[in-house]
Amino acid sequence: MSTAAGTTREGAGGDRPADPGRPVPTPGITLPVVALPTLALFLGSLAAWVGATALVLTGTDPWRYLVTVPVHALVTFAMFTVLHETVHLAGGRLRWVNEVLGRLSMLFVVAWAAFPMLRYLHIEHHRNTNEDTSRDPDAWTESGPAWSWPLRWMTIDLWYVRFYLPRIPSRPRAELVEQAVVFLVVVSAFVATAVTGHGWELLVIYLIPQRLGIALLAWWFDWLPHHDLGETARSDRFAATRMRVGWERLVTPLMLGQNYHLVHHIHPTVPFYRYQDVWRRAMSDWLDRPVPITTVLGSDLSPAEYRAWRRLTSHTDRDADLPTRPHPLRVTAVDRLTPDAVAVTLEVPGELRDVFAHRPGRHVTVGARIDGELVRRSYSICSTDGSALRIAVRRVDGGRFSTWAGSALAVGDTLEVTPPSGQFVLPAGPRGGRTVAAVAAGSGITPVIAILTAALDEDPDRRAVLLYANRDTEHTMFADELDELVRRSGGRLTVVHHHSRSGAAGSADGSAPDGTTRTVVAGRLGADRFAEHLTALPVDDADWFLCGPPPMLDELVGVLDAHGVTPDRVHREFFVAPSGDDGDAVPTRPAVVTVRRGGRETVTRSRGTASLLETALEAGVEAPYLCAGGICGTCRAQVVTGAVHMQQNYALTDDEVACGAILTCQSRPTTDEVTIDYDR
Repeated sequence: MSTAAGTTREGAGGDRPADPGRPVPTPGITLPVVALPTLALFLGSLAAWVGATALVLTGTDPWRYLVTVPVHALVTFAMFTVLHETVHLAGGRLRWVNEVLGRLSMLFVVAWAAFPMLRYLHIEHHRNTNEDTSRDPDAWTESGPAWSWPLRWMTIDLWYVRFYLPRIPSRPRAELVEQAVVFLVVVSAFVATAVTGHGWELLVIYLIPQRLGIALLAWWFDWLPHHDLGETARSDRFAATRMRVGWERLVTPLMLGQNYHLVHHIHPTVPFYRYQDVWRRAMSDWLDRPVPITTVLGSDLSPAEYRAWRRLTSHTDRDADLPTRPHPLRVTAVDRLTPDAVAVTLEVPGELRDVFAHRPGRHVTVGARIDGELVRRSYSICSTDGSALRIAVRRVDGGRFSTWAGSALAVGDTLEVTPPSGQFVLPAGPRGGRTVAAVAAGSGITPVIAILTAALDEDPDRRAVLLYANRDTEHTMFADELDELVRRSGGRLTVVHHHSRSGAAGSADGSAPDGTTRTVVAGRLGADRFAEHLTALPVDDADWFLCGPPPMLDELVGVLDAHGVTPDRVHREFFVAPSGDDGDAVPTRPAVVTVRRGGRETVTRSRGTASLLETALEAGVEAPYLCAGGICGTCRAQVVTGAVHMQQNYALTDDEVACGAILTCQSRPTTDEVTIDYDR
């Protein structure tokens, strides 16, 4: 499998979609082995259940049930959140973690039902949201007259049985066997408890609180977010679930994030404790759809009313500040760097200086309306001055944003820019005094030049080395600025240019504009040449910053490893080179693609040019995704057979990629047959 591991973007000056017509990219949404907030919720609920049960069994005060029954009911509610997370594989990266937590939490919600059965029923709700009760089992909560709703909420698990029975012949044998065993064991235990004289305890510890908890769940998870919405998941999934906004600091923990239930229905694998973060980042795009929004007190808001309401409440509601939302920044300069690249300078107003403060090397997402459509792209920041942001945009064939920026963007225009993010930055602390060594290819120079400038300015004793690969002098971005940085560093910075299309052989010196020499080496910067540099340059104790196409960086990292450079000293940021540059993407091809999702297999064909996510969605698979830009990790899947090429990757670790994990929004087949599994 050919993949790109590490922090991956289209450089820093590339033009891959951050999310055309989709939510704003959300950095950092990648699950640990175990989602600690979910585990903490399970353990806390378990402790509450044990405490309340002990009070029932050992206490003598008849009023104790006024405490224990509500506590046991709330445990049912909280444990359902754990169960809900594991159904969507959001309890951790490993499938067995979700399977174990799901089955354990199931005991406190509906003990007689098996986890696989509940998982199937809940996925049916997602697949058929807001359709009638024959297709969406949760539609039971709002069917019939209003007076019957509370009774329906209390009996939704019984309706689940009615919904499930006709479908038994089509369900997997293992699911049915587990359901039969669980039902027999639990019912037998209940009967044994009752006939041995402990029926009262069973009633007040489990049966009564469970009915109350089930009613609360049906109201909270089903009726509140879905009632009276005419759209379904099939007709418009962005209009099939509502947001409930206001008083977030109180309501969000109280509702365990389900006031942002729309986020869950759009991206089911995002964990509950990240819903609000996702909404903040996606809000700008989602409000263009529009989406159903209701205040805590039940007033419906249009997107325009929501924006106005947020502005009015921003002085009292800290959460309304939305510090990660895009901000309009004015273009103050558009400078031609090379025939196919421009540098764009954006003014940062004084009130936003803190919002846009950043460590050199980070990136922003930039949005503009092109031909009436909002187009967003991610670019690295190549400036260190907090009063302005400077990005470099290199034209990519067919790239909408890069072509527009290089030909039509002008001083005075306004771009929508998100605050800086990313981990490709200079380490702080004791390691800060080390030599900084960098390798950049093409537009990979954009974060690197900011890192080098900051490294030399922060420490007058620090030395730096840059190996910079390009086609030729004409296409070398920031060549003059690097010459100036070399001059004012007083010999502390060494820059070696590599020109793959130069006609000279061996080493050659070129003349910089200020009369100094510019060291130019003809030929590609490959493993052998890189190894020579390691022996000739003062980089024994350096922190390495590498930004370029994945194949090139993989090759160079292997050389560093062979020379004893530990992984903690190597920082990588990938970009996908435009066609024709060194480091072209691996050739992809049409393929037969098998997609496993929700226990089902779908076989379809890929054109080879579409991502596996696009291929799956076109085939009707309800594949999870969020940013579609390789950032959030929501579309993660496992390659079972075949091979793919993954262009960008913000979310997966090297170990995950080595074990076959991919971001399907960034992956295309490189073999005739590919099988991917979203359920692993």
